[in-house]
Amino acid sequence: MNDIDPDEKQTPVSLRTLERGLDVLDCFCQGSSKLSLTEVTTLTGLNPSTAHRIFATLEKRNYLKRDPETKKYQLGPQLFRLFLPSLEASDLRSIAKPHMQQLFDSSNESVSLYVALGEYRLCMERIETTHALRRVINVGERLPINKGAGGKALLAWMPEKQLKLLLANNIAIPLDELAAIRHRGYAISIGEREQGVAAIAAPIFDASGQIIASLAIAAPEIRFTADVIKNTVPLVVRTAEQISSALGYK
Repeated sequence: MNDIDPDEKQTPVSLRTLERGLDVLDCFCQGSSKLSLTEVTTLTGLNPSTAHRIFATLEKRNYLKRDPETKKYQLGPQLFRLFLPSLEASDLRSIAKPHMQQLFDSSNESVSLYVALGEYRLCMERIETTHALRRVINVGERLPINKGAGGKALLAWMPEKQLKLLLANNIAIPLDELAAIRHRGYAISIGEREQGVAAIAAPIFDASGQIIASLAIAAPEIRFTADVIKNTVPLVVRTAEQISSALGYK
């Protein structure tokens, strides 16, 4: 009589398949956010047919997505959905939320909290305006880090090593503009990432003095007049400073 569970016979093969799938995902954490099938097989040592099957499965489950023009792959939305439970428990998010609410109450414009994630900024928290004219951004959504005030505030105070890595990956970063942002203490963008949308953002620092996030407020240009921007900038900067202080920054 054979006492071995049939599923147990498959365990070693299943584990090897899982390990290979994780090896593929790990490739996207080594500095390059977009890779071809050939580049991944070089990095992992997988043969092309095995890699193709793994890619097909990961793409089907939305862990990878393929750019139809470049034919290269990047991490898909399912991975970022996995982050959401941890974002809910984040000290940063819970500490920032009441301060964001105060900023929202004084403006009724959309307020966002962003963190750097490779060449992207990830929306960790969002309070949406009640105005009918608005650009909706969801928690967990990724936006380019080099476009828009929220991203450039992160870049302006980013550690040099991390910034060099982005430059090495051909991410266009205006260094002179980042220096100007650091000098004045905040970033402004008008129609930069999306036509008709303006934003103001300021950095948030942790207890060690490292930038951990950016706080941004955004609105249609039609509502963000020169006077409104002038009055809103100190509110955004002060709110970011309050969040930094609550995180232990001195």
